[in-house]
Amino acid sequence: MKVFFAILIILILLFALLLLDIFLGRAAYRKKAYEPVFSKKKSDIELIDNGNVLFQRLMDDIRQASSSIHVLFFIMKNDEVSHDMYALLKEKAETGMPVYLLLDWAVGRTIKKDTLQTMKSAGVRVYLLNRPAFPYFFFRMQKRNHRKITVIDGKIGYVGGFNIAGEYLGKKAKFGNWEDYHLRMTGEGVADLQTVFLKDLKRNGGNTETASDVFPELPQGNISHTIYASDGFSLEESYLSHIRLAKQSIIICTPYYIPSKRLQQALLEARKNGVSVTLIVPMKSDHPLVREAGFTYYAELLDAGCMIYRFYQGFYHVKAMVIDDIISIIGTANFDKRSFFLNEEMNVVIEDEAFTKTVLETIELDIKKSDPLTKEHYKKRSIRQRPAEWLGKALSYFL
Repeated sequence: MKVFFAILIILILLFALLLLDIFLGRAAYRKKAYEPVFSKKKSDIELIDNGNVLFQRLMDDIRQASSSIHVLFFIMKNDEVSHDMYALLKEKAETGMPVYLLLDWAVGRTIKKDTLQTMKSAGVRVYLLNRPAFPYFFFRMQKRNHRKITVIDGKIGYVGGFNIAGEYLGKKAKFGNWEDYHLRMTGEGVADLQTVFLKDLKRNGGNTETASDVFPELPQGNISHTIYASDGFSLEESYLSHIRLAKQSIIICTPYYIPSKRLQQALLEARKNGVSVTLIVPMKSDHPLVREAGFTYYAELLDAGCMIYRFYQGFYHVKAMVIDDIISIIGTANFDKRSFFLNEEMNVVIEDEAFTKTVLETIELDIKKSDPLTKEHYKKRSIRQRPAEWLGKALSYFL
């Protein structure tokens, strides 16, 4: 019995130290958090919802690059799809063109060392972002750069939810079709994507001596939008402000629904005021406990009359919000506490009815591949799932 209590005390102390590390680390990091406020711009924006189409468009644009290639992804792997990209970046770097590849440390460190070294030897400037360090080691372990940005010649930009690996092209049987949204941009907004990319590079010790043509003069496009970069502090408030603007409808598409208390209450209040609230989430899960954690928030939504759809034809990885059929928010941020309070994210807030109509048409197709979650279905879920739900909610800050 004494051994049991000793172990329990040690675990409690360890947990308290980890919480203290996060609290102090977050307070210290707030002073240098990078959350720029960009002005409204106009660009031409294309919605891409197929991984194979995205990969081919991206590869074609990189092949045709003439002055610079800047690539940042959260995930690249050791598979064939990733190696096709590595080979192309290596090929372009060998011509003498400045080629940068930024990867988050947590996943980038799993790429084989000889793969990274081969690219570096060819001239690709590879950086792993957010390496953990003291002080506040545990907090720094949780800080992830979850952005996916590509800027080519300073003129073509990509941002969205897809990473570069086989599963994102539907090549993993475990997930099947991978539903996601990505944006291809030309026009004024590309300069803001470039700015965030270079700032992430500089903050991680990268050489920021870049040619002036990475910021060429850009034409004005047709779609009004604002680039929004968050660093774990302002994203919750941004979403709250948009939810409170809604007069008719709110649609949230997310692979992980783990809202803060304020966001959950804001959605319930919107529904109380007559705003329709629709949530689309995956039936499958790609991480432990995230699906179960989501269930702990569904009862309130269902009781309030919100609609919840669970996508079953593959894995649903879309990160989008649509307000009143006018405003579309598409980017890298999930509707979860990790994106709100830890990750470095990027969204594009688009104010254009025609573009939003295209987004809504795509969402309607997603709903046709989904099952509605009813109160009856919710109540019939397995008793064995309940402990996992409680554990998921307890750990929701880190999921």
